Amino acid sequence: MSDANVKNGLESLPEVEREVYYFMEKEYELLEQAGEKYDEAENDTYVEKKASKAFDISEEEAGNIYARAESQLRRHHLYQASE
Repeated sequence: MSDANVKNGLESLPEVEREVYYFMEKEYELLEQAGEKYDEAENDTYVEKKASKAFDISEEEAGNIYARAESQLRRHHLYQASE
């Protein structure tokens, strides 16, 4: 999905949630670039912990924000595909 589609798909989220999502996406990309073997639970825990510290929120809230943003992007993508 292009950067423009991501931006448009997240426009209805509060700004801080968008910032958390972008931060976490970057951390996931850094893990991938470093050649980390994909371990969903381990990577999620690591990224949620970093977001928790960076935004002074709980790890659970970081995970919830990321999940809401991903859900919003899927809905946006499905809507765009149906047009």
